[in-house]
Amino acid sequence: MIVLRNALRRPSAWLPPLRAALVSKLGGNIISLYATQGLNYLLPLALAPYLLRVLGPRGYGGIAFAQSLMAYAVVLTDFGFAFSATRAVALARDDPNRLARIFWTTLAAKGVLLLVASTIILAAVLLFPTLREHAAVIGVCGMAVVGAVLLPQWYFQGLERMRAMAWIQAWSKLLILAPAFVLVRSEADELLAAAVLSVPALLGGLSCLLSVRYLAPIRFYRPSWSDITGALTGGRDFFVSNVATSSYVTSNAFIVGLISGDRAVALYSLANKAALAAFGCLSPVVQASFPRASLLFGRSLEDARSFVRRISVPLVVLAALISIVLLLFAGPIVRLLAGPQYGGAVPVLRILALLPLALTAGTLLAQIVMINLGLTRSLSRIYVSMGLLNLVMLPLLASRLGASGGAISLLSVETLGPVLMAGVIRRAWFPQVNPA
Repeated sequence: MIVLRNALRRPSAWLPPLRAALVSKLGGNIISLYATQGLNYLLPLALAPYLLRVLGPRGYGGIAFAQSLMAYAVVLTDFGFAFSATRAVALARDDPNRLARIFWTTLAAKGVLLLVASTIILAAVLLFPTLREHAAVIGVCGMAVVGAVLLPQWYFQGLERMRAMAWIQAWSKLLILAPAFVLVRSEADELLAAAVLSVPALLGGLSCLLSVRYLAPIRFYRPSWSDITGALTGGRDFFVSNVATSSYVTSNAFIVGLISGDRAVALYSLANKAALAAFGCLSPVVQASFPRASLLFGRSLEDARSFVRRISVPLVVLAALISIVLLLFAGPIVRLLAGPQYGGAVPVLRILALLPLALTAGTLLAQIVMINLGLTRSLSRIYVSMGLLNLVMLPLLASRLGASGGAISLLSVETLGPVLMAGVIRRAWFPQVNPA
């Protein structure tokens, strides 16, 4: 309290550094990512109270089921480019020819992967009756996947020029508010609700791609097939990590829906979205710090260590406070978001209350440290181990405990991940010295 009182009495001691941090390129990118990520998490969460009441557990659960399936397509089309391409752009920012090759090759590779994902999903819908029941909603939710393919966030993030792109995405996300309240009136409007949630992603991705010409012009480059396969090879370890991660981040909602039905997936999705929205308060700092960390790790390991310490301590403390709030106020949060008919989501949210802390620790260790130390192969093994453990636990827990079982499985693997990562980093960053 004394330190806080003294700080408030002497604002000249801390306001200039704070102002300098906010107007710096890193500070601006953090704010821009807060705008983007905040809307990604908070707008669907803001709509949740209305949609949950209007659509009911069955209608909302059907959309959540379709979105969980589309998340697999997003993982496939991203293929780790969020890290591999961002890092490549950050290291090539002063070489226009390399930048052009990275930009157009990445877009071409994502386009090829979109065709593959579309073919797989179409075949799955035709083969499985459960998916055929949700075919129309799945098709509408697919627009969000196309938007994710078109969105060149990896390019702007690598250049540390996120401000304008954040504004474009913000406006596209805000467009969903009025149509949602006007068009979606009952459970029969499930398709309209799916469109309202998916179209802004398509508009935002297309608008940001078109804005490249004016915000960060790039030369045209026609990628060859060898360029595309090279980009896929470069992102392979990241893709393996993403696939393994999706086996518990995405698959839990999907498998809970298959085993326990639409109501269970609605309860799980509500609690999971609340926990992820809380984590979204911190994740933009990590994302904006990634290109800067890539440069520092490439120049000076000591500077990189200092940078990691500066961002890690406050983030972990804030994550712990957020988790405590979720644990203590799970009941009021669920009632505020969805009303009393979703009371079954309260114990699920209490289980997931520690998720923001676990995700913050894991994201810092994985994205900021392990990737930049070149430990992507070890990171892939960790994520595969977590995914396999989840796939063993989840069917048993979901069949017995429904939505709560999915939450227990998710929190278990997300807690194990940072422990394994810390062990690998300790061996790599502080190797044992064997005396001769």
